[in-house]
Amino acid sequence: MEFALILMNQVFIMFLLLAVGFFLYRIHFVTAEAVKQMTGIVLHVVTPCLILSTYQMDYDPALARNMLIGFALSALSMLIGGVISQLARIGRTDNLRLERFCILFTNCGFMAIPLIDAVFGELGVFYCNTYLTVFHIVVWTYGIFLMNGRQAAGKKEPLTASRLAASLKPFLTPTMISIAVGLLCYFLPIKFPSPVRTTIDYIASMNTPLAMIVSGMYIAQSDILKALKRPRVYYITLIRCLLVPLAVLGVFLFLPFDDTLLTVLLIVSACPTASLSVLFAASYGKDVNAASNIFTLTTLVSILTIPAVILIRGLLT
Repeated sequence: MEFALILMNQVFIMFLLLAVGFFLYRIHFVTAEAVKQMTGIVLHVVTPCLILSTYQMDYDPALARNMLIGFALSALSMLIGGVISQLARIGRTDNLRLERFCILFTNCGFMAIPLIDAVFGELGVFYCNTYLTVFHIVVWTYGIFLMNGRQAAGKKEPLTASRLAASLKPFLTPTMISIAVGLLCYFLPIKFPSPVRTTIDYIASMNTPLAMIVSGMYIAQSDILKALKRPRVYYITLIRCLLVPLAVLGVFLFLPFDDTLLTVLLIVSACPTASLSVLFAASYGKDVNAASNIFTLTTLVSILTIPAVILIRGLLT
């Protein structure tokens, strides 16, 4: 109960940061192009620095073991989400593939990392990185197939150097590179020189406020009233924000692993729809408005559902 209240307080702070971003965009203090540029800074500079900073921890066999367990549990939680997204295909709609994508993939970068960093510090981010790694692998493989399955399945082209390079490109992002470098530094171990470490820490400290403010700007770009008028959006939001995390919780209750690790991965599973859903919808000819509506409503609802899921866990354990 006490932890749920702490988390609720932190989520409320996140909401206030979202409101700042929302307000700044609505008064035209920033442009849509500026939001894209700030997003690039968060994704390609700040978040990688946060990841590198967490892997500068001293090597601990227990933490290393928990990290390996975290990879497995992250894959398990995504599998649960994938099964639920498959079973949730109810009603006639042209957006089934998009909806399944929105149910499966959480906003683990923009929402989870700032929240977990604020609540658990570098240990929480250390464990969150396991989910982030699995997320990137799944989203750039199964996620692409899910959004573009029929077209992809119908094309069987020979593997060439250019096609191989294109397929590997999504895994060569600053986030994935920082995870690979961070893991190398953690296991060898390698410590950055003090000035470099301090610089990385300074940049990493920007992650929580900057990521949430940018998220608020994205919400400001969407039509919230339109989202509230679409019953289907409520259905997907209910599944993403409550059904999936509660299903993950039901499995985690029977696992005898580190409590912090399980809590971190549960919070990630309870996060709203990934912002990538909007980008993928635009890239693969899906309903961008539907993706934006789901992203907006799940983000707003998660302010209440994330603490609720953790509270339920506290009552059951």
